Amino acid sequence: MKVEPHIIRRYLDGTGKKDDKEKIISWFSGSQTVTELRQGYKNYWNEMTDSLEVEGYNEEKILGRIYHQIKIEESKFPEKPAQRKYTQRVITIFTKVAALLFIPLTIFILLNKDHLVSTDSDVAWSEIYAPMGTRAKFSLPDGSTGYLNAGSSIRVPNVFKGKSREIALTGEAYFDVISNPHKPFVVSGKNIRVVALGTSFNVEAYPEDQINKVTLVKGKVEVFGEKNNKSKSLGLLSPGEMCVFNSTQSSSEFVRVDASKIISWKDGKLVFINEPFPEVVKKLNRRYSVNIVIEDERLNNYSYLATFEDETLEETFNLLKLSAPIEIREHEREKKPDGSYGEKKIEFYFKN
Repeated sequence: MKVEPHIIRRYLDGTGKKDDKEKIISWFSGSQTVTELRQGYKNYWNEMTDSLEVEGYNEEKILGRIYHQIKIEESKFPEKPAQRKYTQRVITIFTKVAALLFIPLTIFILLNKDHLVSTDSDVAWSEIYAPMGTRAKFSLPDGSTGYLNAGSSIRVPNVFKGKSREIALTGEAYFDVISNPHKPFVVSGKNIRVVALGTSFNVEAYPEDQINKVTLVKGKVEVFGEKNNKSKSLGLLSPGEMCVFNSTQSSSEFVRVDASKIISWKDGKLVFINEPFPEVVKKLNRRYSVNIVIEDERLNNYSYLATFEDETLEETFNLLKLSAPIEIREHEREKKPDGSYGEKKIEFYFKN
């Protein structure tokens, strides 16, 4: 299905017709090649350049604006059960687009009344989600800002009531917190909690990982380990320190790190500091929205020291093969019953 640039223009301007959103989603869903997507983007860019007041063709800006607008509409009202599958399909489509283009998409989100979802209580909340292959930049009600890494989400009240500013995190996020000595800023993950007053720090707390990490850039934070509904203080972090908490063993250690490298993901960089091969694969899966499977355990003995920024997935693979005997087999995406496509499966074998 072909969508003319003027349809996307009027949709983003708020002057579109009732079925414009469905047409745009169908276009994304039906575009199966990078060539199709890039050409569609470029046609739209040529129409929009004057109103955007920027120079140069920018795929991230186009995809980010469309994604943002759709998510605003989806979050205005609580979802009914029948709508959840539709919303998930939207997320899947945009994840696929970012993955096909191999761009670490950044979505810019400002929390306001258009994002709020009502609950049964008198407090409305917002949930911001960065699908695999994307990043999301956000601004919170108190003026604090931050970034969400791929496959991460935060849940935020529209107003910080009570004695603290509570944020629920799934995945990895960087926070630049506005100082308020009378109202601590609290970030809670599945197994870890961070309490700050005014500071900049990074929290890595993916629910599937037993290792949680908190890195302090500036200021001071206190880190708590959570297990069996019990909270235990792990200590205070100083700038340039990382707290590594093993939730399975309930053990922790504080180590000195280069904080600028730890948080470089928010600027589109992928930094490996002598990381084991399984950790490298995990980060590649999140960044490029693919399903890489290690088929030979011998590869787990390798570690990497490298920095990737603008490389495509293919270029990244070529660089990895310079440091380890890797043979790569790629499979085509499988089409799902709802018409969307699953993640691309890629197998890593030991090359003899």
